Amino acid sequence: MELNLTLPQGNFILKNSAEKDDFVIAAAGGRKPELLWFKKAACGKKIYCADRGIEICFDAGFKPELLCGDADSTAPAYLKKAKDEKIKALLFNPAKDDTDLQLLLNNLPLKNNLLITGIWGGRFDHLYSNVFSLCSYKKRTNTAVIMADEQELMVLLAAGESLEFTAGADFKALSLIPLENSCVSLSGTRWSLKKAELLTSYPYAISNEITSEVVKMSCHSGFAGFYLKTAGKELL
Repeated sequence: MELNLTLPQGNFILKNSAEKDDFVIAAAGGRKPELLWFKKAACGKKIYCADRGIEICFDAGFKPELLCGDADSTAPAYLKKAKDEKIKALLFNPAKDDTDLQLLLNNLPLKNNLLITGIWGGRFDHLYSNVFSLCSYKKRTNTAVIMADEQELMVLLAAGESLEFTAGADFKALSLIPLENSCVSLSGTRWSLKKAELLTSYPYAISNEITSEVVKMSCHSGFAGFYLKTAGKELL
């Protein structure tokens, strides 16, 4: 299937085996996205929140489908608003094994392609858990998964999947992240790749530059991330 997704950073065409052509958006409890970016990215999509992610959802004027987590980092005023507005909530004891994001992923409707924000920033252990939990979600559901805010973005690609990206902003870097040992191709950049091996033990495809209107990436085997860093804190 060919999926189209337009974000403030630009337009993606994703070619994969997803069963649906629409996206839902999830907001996790990491770095809070810029308000205008979130409004544009979430417009017209169903929204699901993990713990503190409900704050950006309410700030943007949206009503989420679900709040999931232990509520240990959410401001009390937002929890009260969720209760007053009768938002469906699955709340857990903070002394739990799963992270708030993992709990949310286990309660999302199956087969929905996922745009998720509130992933970046903060501690490395949180980011590591977030990324690999989302890799597992993608493999389990056979869906498209994109992690994004106005500063950073990463598209997960499994074997046999590809993308085309048309930039709508300036970028500081484009990197390919091997989340498993992978074979990839890349064009439209300063340094192109043709069926190149990317190893988790030697991730060298870092800080590339966009040189063409359209960037293309294919993941021939393995599992890899297509990562973009905007040129400034805010989109230009």
